[in-house]
Amino acid sequence: MKKLFFFAAASMIMAACSNSGSKAPSTDQAAQNEIVITNDLENAKGVIPSWYNDNTVVAMTDPQAHSGEYASMTNDTLQYSYFYREIVKNLKSENPKSVVYSGWVYTTVANPNFAIICNINNDTVRYDWKANPLDKELSEPGKWVEFSAMFAFDKPLQPSYEIGLVAWNQSKKNVFLDDLKITFIY
Repeated sequence: MKKLFFFAAASMIMAACSNSGSKAPSTDQAAQNEIVITNDLENAKGVIPSWYNDNTVVAMTDPQAHSGEYASMTNDTLQYSYFYREIVKNLKSENPKSVVYSGWVYTTVANPNFAIICNINNDTVRYDWKANPLDKELSEPGKWVEFSAMFAFDKPLQPSYEIGLVAWNQSKKNVFLDDLKITFIY
């Protein structure tokens, strides 16, 4: 729990510093209303709490990663990206109202069958599942495009439920993700 708190606190500080040019709410207000978690994938092969499927993280040279050296690759054998999952009570004592999953995506084909998934489980039973397709936003292959997928929690959450966020590539062509950001809104 202490590691998760430290990781979340460090992520919020880094996110606040990276947005110095934009007008943002005060640190106290943001800390009360949001939890921001960022991952640039540069340390994905190490043990990072709540992040899984590091076998999808590859060093990129052609094309280059959006930033740094690494990105998560999805294709015909790796349908699911590097993903995040955490128990609701480990995030904050109250339940989030929504979550925004954002970052950068690079596709090798126009309009791939590619979506961001939010999955909520009660132990091993699926409680809720939502998809946010990105095929229309990915109309031009060969360049990094910023994406954002918002999921409202319409059903009541229990502290023991697990929230998971992942990209799902059904197009079977290479699609890459980098510089991921998760914002839980309270």
